[in-house]
Amino acid sequence: MTPTTDRRYGYLAEFLDDPTVEEIIVIGGQRTFVVRGGVKELISDVADTASVRRIADQLLAGTGRRIDLSNPIVSAQLPNGSRVHITGPPVTHPDRMNIQIRKFVMQSATLDDLTDTGSVPRRAADILRSAIAGDKTVLVAGAPGAGKTTLVNCLLREVKPHLRVVSCEEVFEVDVALPDHTQMQTRDGGLDGGAEITLRDLVREALRQRPDRIVVGEVRGPEALDLLMALNAGCSGLATIHANSGRDALEKLVSYGVLAGDNISISFLRRTVAAVIDLVVFVKRIGPNRYVTEIIEVPEQHDPDVFTTTTVYRREMVAAGGGG
Repeated sequence: MTPTTDRRYGYLAEFLDDPTVEEIIVIGGQRTFVVRGGVKELISDVADTASVRRIADQLLAGTGRRIDLSNPIVSAQLPNGSRVHITGPPVTHPDRMNIQIRKFVMQSATLDDLTDTGSVPRRAADILRSAIAGDKTVLVAGAPGAGKTTLVNCLLREVKPHLRVVSCEEVFEVDVALPDHTQMQTRDGGLDGGAEITLRDLVREALRQRPDRIVVGEVRGPEALDLLMALNAGCSGLATIHANSGRDALEKLVSYGVLAGDNISISFLRRTVAAVIDLVVFVKRIGPNRYVTEIIEVPEQHDPDVFTTTTVYRREMVAAGGGG
């Protein structure tokens, strides 16, 4: 491995440079793990609390975000595109600061690339390509690290070049060179007087920009309602959500929508979800590999209390850790 020329990140520098490292996990000044090929390893390097704090400050330098007592939870994007999440006191123990860095080591740029790696079989890729070409709304679901963002980026490369795309994210992860693409990210409120900008704010602002397609990097709260309203206004969408299955993703979208206010009825949310979501794609990580394991279609609903779905693709796993 070629040594890094940037030592601001201390003992983490070599792992940031290592293309085989997918994730770095620092637990205070006690222990550090790295993830390679889906396998977590404990490394021998140990740093004291002050060193971890200095590394955290350097990671956030230039991002416009900071970690302090008034803002002890911070997410940001590093210059190489990696996502860093830092927690400190008083959320953590007084002498402990935790750092988690998720790197994007998968270089797939198109659906064809995902097909070549075995992540998305040709039949599934054709379904997804047709959905994007038809301006359908696609919800990508899966666990953290399952490859949701990679798939979103590949799907966006299928968007017609004349369409206007507006993306809303906590930190910039959508990385697609589209002719008419506006990207926005949230901002934490700070001691400098800067007002907080939430994902809800961004989704509402996106609708004012007359998008043909709106993208939400990760739906995990009341912004679900704003997204549903935007989609119900006539634009198509693309979003990710943490879920255990395609059907679970629909239910979670309803649950998140309820968080938006006391007067939001579940029946209204279920009808709206069914009306605006066309496909749900479930991605799963198995060992070092990521796969599209299920694509479901959301047809017209007949039961207001249970989502009716049609499975249009399912990957049959013929062995544990293997693919069919």
